[in-house]
Amino acid sequence: MLPKSQLNGVSGFSRRKLSSAILMALVSASAMTVAHAQENEAAAEGEGFEKIVITSGYRGSLISSLNDKRFGSNIQDGISAEDLGKFPDQNVAESLQRITGVSIDREDGEGQKVSIRGFGPDFNTSLYNNRILPSDDDGRSFSYDVIASELISGAEVYKTSQANQTEGGIGGTVNLTTAKPLDFEGFKGAASVKGVYDSLAESTNPYISALVSQNFNDKFGVLASFAYQQRDARKDEAYVDGYVESTVIFGDDPTGTASDEKYWRPQSAGQTYTQQDRERIGGTLALQWRPTDNLTVTLDTLYTRLKVEETATQLSRYFSAPLFNAEVDGNGTVVDFDRVAKPQISPGVYELWSDGVQNPTGQWNSVNLVSSDRDSTTKMFGLNLDWQLNDDMHLAFDAQSSSGRLRSPNNPAFTLANPTQTTTHFSLTGDTFNWSGTDAEFMGDKDSYMANNMYLTSDTADDEVTEAHLDFNWVLEDMGPIRALNAGLYYSDRSKTKKRYETPWTAVTVPFRGFFVNIPSEYLYTVSPSGGFLSDHDEGGFVNQWYSYDANAIIDYLMSDEVYSNAANKVAQLENNIANGSGEAENPTLEADTIAAMEAAQAVGFAPQLVDSKSWKVEEQNFAAYTSLDLDTEVAGMALTGNVGLRYIHTNLDSWGNGATFVGLLYDYTQSSATAVTQSGVDVHADNSYSELLPSLNLKLDINDEMVSRFAYSKTLTRPDIDDLSPSVSISNTSVNTQDFDNVDFTGYISGDNPELTPYTSQNYDLAFEWYYSDDSYAGVTVFYKRVQDWIVTSTFSDSLYDTYHDVMRNFERSSPLNADKGDATGTEFAWLHSFDSGFGAQFNYTYLDSTLDGLSKNSFNLVGFYENEGLQARLAYNWRDSYTQCGSCARSSQPIMVEAYGQVDASFSYDLNDNLTLTADVINLLGEDPRKYSIYESRFLSLADTGTRYSLGLRSRF
Repeated sequence: MLPKSQLNGVSGFSRRKLSSAILMALVSASAMTVAHAQENEAAAEGEGFEKIVITSGYRGSLISSLNDKRFGSNIQDGISAEDLGKFPDQNVAESLQRITGVSIDREDGEGQKVSIRGFGPDFNTSLYNNRILPSDDDGRSFSYDVIASELISGAEVYKTSQANQTEGGIGGTVNLTTAKPLDFEGFKGAASVKGVYDSLAESTNPYISALVSQNFNDKFGVLASFAYQQRDARKDEAYVDGYVESTVIFGDDPTGTASDEKYWRPQSAGQTYTQQDRERIGGTLALQWRPTDNLTVTLDTLYTRLKVEETATQLSRYFSAPLFNAEVDGNGTVVDFDRVAKPQISPGVYELWSDGVQNPTGQWNSVNLVSSDRDSTTKMFGLNLDWQLNDDMHLAFDAQSSSGRLRSPNNPAFTLANPTQTTTHFSLTGDTFNWSGTDAEFMGDKDSYMANNMYLTSDTADDEVTEAHLDFNWVLEDMGPIRALNAGLYYSDRSKTKKRYETPWTAVTVPFRGFFVNIPSEYLYTVSPSGGFLSDHDEGGFVNQWYSYDANAIIDYLMSDEVYSNAANKVAQLENNIANGSGEAENPTLEADTIAAMEAAQAVGFAPQLVDSKSWKVEEQNFAAYTSLDLDTEVAGMALTGNVGLRYIHTNLDSWGNGATFVGLLYDYTQSSATAVTQSGVDVHADNSYSELLPSLNLKLDINDEMVSRFAYSKTLTRPDIDDLSPSVSISNTSVNTQDFDNVDFTGYISGDNPELTPYTSQNYDLAFEWYYSDDSYAGVTVFYKRVQDWIVTSTFSDSLYDTYHDVMRNFERSSPLNADKGDATGTEFAWLHSFDSGFGAQFNYTYLDSTLDGLSKNSFNLVGFYENEGLQARLAYNWRDSYTQCGSCARSSQPIMVEAYGQVDASFSYDLNDNLTLTADVINLLGEDPRKYSIYESRFLSLADTGTRYSLGLRSRF
C-alpha cells in the first residue's frame, strides 16, 4: 500500500478514478523521466488502484508535466525529459523559457540566466535536487550554461511559496532534478553524439553524452552520466560605451561657442569581433542503497566545467569635447556630430597649438584587445536519507557541500591609438550607428600607432555552500480538515570571495601611456571578419578590417631597452608646443625622467597585482525553522486541499573589503591630459543580521474531474546581491583632456557597496483557474499581485575629495545601493496546450505584467507547434520577450542598460530509425535574430550583437 502521507493532496472527490494519475504524478516528481515507461508500468497494491502506462516522447513529457502541475499543492510548472538523458533542448535555460512566465537572458548566443514573472535572475532561487546552486559570478544568480542539459531529467518552476521551500525567490524557484538508479528496473543506458555547426564561426564541433543506470534488485543502484561539448563561437558587436552629459557646438566651426545646456552624448563607440573556443564537460554519479523497505540512502555528486578561451579585438573611437555640427533629438541625445582631426608632425608629436591658441582636441582611432577568458567549475556532494518511520510518520534529511569557482587570468585591456588626419563624423542610425571613413582611413598609417592604456586583469570568484535540511511529516487521523503536520529545520553557510588583480596603474600603465610610445609596425596584423562585420545590419557605416596585435608581444617590447628611444618624443612634443605658443616652460630633465619612469615600470612588471579596493569577501549564515499543516476537506461537495504554514528565517552576515584613497590628478602637460591616481585604503569589516517571518497559504479546489481553482498567499524575500554587501569603495581612474590645467573640468566616480542592506520583501497573491479537458490538453489563467518593499536602488550624490598634488578639492559623483523604494506588480498569465489525435499539437502561453517597479518586461509569450507520430517528432518554437532593464545603474554615469524586445525561433526534429536508434536535428535561432540594448530611450543605442545560428545533427541510442 502507498503510505497515507502520499495521499494527502487528493481526497474527497473521485479518489478511485484518480488514483492511477496520482501515482503517475508521484513517480514523475521523483524521477522526472518517462524513459521506457511502457516496460515499467506503475501498479499499486490494493483495491482501487489501476495500472497506468506513460507514453514516451515529447507528448509523454507533456503528460508528466501536466500531472505534476495538476496535483501539485502550489502553482507550478515543469519540464521533464523526453527520454532517459534527453532534455527537450540543448540548453536548460532555453527549455525553461517555454514555461509560462519564464524568460531568459542570453550570453554569446546561449541561454544563461532565468527571469520569472518579469523579475530578473537575482530575484529567483536556483536549486539542484532542492539544494542551493553556487554561482560563478559576483552575485547569487546561477548561470545555466555551465550544466549540460543531458545531465538533467527535469526542471520544476514554483511560482508560489510554501513553508518547506528554501526562501530567496520573489519571482520564483527553479529546481533542477536528476534521475536516480532505483527509479528504473535493471540496466538502462543512453548515448548520443552530435555535430554542431555555428553559422557565424563557420565551424562544426562535437557534442557527446552518455548515461548508464543499474538497479540491483531494488536494494542498491548506480547511475552515472557524462556530457562533453566543444564549440567554436563568434560574436560581432557594435556598441556605444555609455552616455555622458556635455556641452556641444551646433555650428560647423569647432572653435565656436558651446551650448549653454548639456546634452547626453556617446562617450565612445566601437566594433568588437570576438572568437571563442568553448569547452564544457560535466558528469553526475548517484549511488542508492535501500537496506530496508522503509529507508533509502542516496549519495550523489555533480561536476561541471565550462572553459571559454576568448580573443576579442576591437576598433573604437573615444569622443571628447568639442563636438561640432551637433544634432540633438527630443530626448536630449546627441545623435549626430563631427570631430576634428589631430594632425601628426612626427611619431608621438602632434599639432596641439597654433599661433598661441590651443587647438581643439583631435580624434583617435583605437584598436583594443579586451578579451575575458572564463574558467568556471561547479562541484556538489550530497547525502539524502528518506525514512518512512511507520505508516504515519516520514523523516527526510538532506545535506550538501558545493562550490562554484571562476578563474579568469591575465586578460588584456590594451589600447593602441592612431590619430585621424581628417575630420570624422558619427551618427546614431536607430538600429546601430554609422561612422565616416573607408577601411584604409580607419586603419591609417601602420607606423603611427601609439600606446595608450596597457594593462592586464585577472579575476577570481569562489562560492562555497554548506547546507542541511531536516523535514518531518506526520499524518494525522480524525483531525477534521487537518490531514498532516509538517515541520523542519534548515541551515546554510555560504561564503563568497571575489579578488581582482590588475597591472599597477600608476607604477606601470601611466609611464607607457599618453600617446608618445610608438609601437613598431611589425607588431600589427590585419583582422578581417569573414563575410564582413555585422553584415546583416551594415548600412555602409561599419569597417570590415582593422589592425590587431598580440598582447604578450607588446609587453615584451615595452619591457625592452628599445622602448627608451620613445622618451625623446615627449621632448619633441613639448618643444613643438612651445614653438607654437603654448607658453609652457622647457623641461631639461623630461627625457631622463621619462626613461626613469619606464625603468621603474619594468622593474614592477605587467603581472596583475591584487587590487584591495575591488576585492571582498562575504560570509552569510542562514537558519530557518518551519511548520505547516496539510488540509483536506470538502466545500459544497468539492474537494478543497492545500497547506498553511509559517517559516522563520534568521541571517547573520559578515563582510570584508577595503577602502580606496584619492591621491590626486597626475598632469601630462605634453598631451594636455590628466589621470586620477588612487591607492588602497584601510581594510574594513562590517556585520549585519536580520530576521523575518514568512507566512504562506496554498488552497486547491477541485471543481470537478477536469477543473481546478487555486488561491495562494505568501510573503517572500530576496536577499541583496552578494557583491552589493561588500564594504569596499572604488574610485575610478578617470582620464581628463583639458586645455587649461588651472581650471580643470573634472568629475570622478566613487562606487561603494552597502553591507547594511536588508532583503527585498514581497506580499504575494495568486488566483488561478485550470481546465484539464483531456490527458494531454489544458487551458489555464492565473492572476497575480506582488507588493514589494525595501526595493534596492542606487543613490548618487556629489562629493569632494582632496587632491594632494595640487592642494585643491576635486568633484566626484558617489553612488551606493540603498533600501529606498517600494512598488507593486500585477500580472496575468494565460496558458493553453492542445494535442490532436493526428499527432499534431500546439502550446501557447502569454504573460502580462503591469508594475511600478522599473525594469520588468511587460509582455512575453511562447508559441510551440509540435508533431509526434510513429517515431517521428518535430517541434517549432517561438519565444518573445518585451523590453526590460538588465541593470539599473551599470552603464556610464550610472545609467541603466536595457534590452530591446526580442523574439527567437528554435526548431527540433527526431526520427526513430529502430527501437534503439534515433536520428536528431536541432536549429537554434533559426531566423538569426540579434539582441539590441539601449539606455532609457531606444535612440540611446548601447549595443547590437550577432552570434549567428547553430545547427546540430546527431544520433542517439538507448539500450
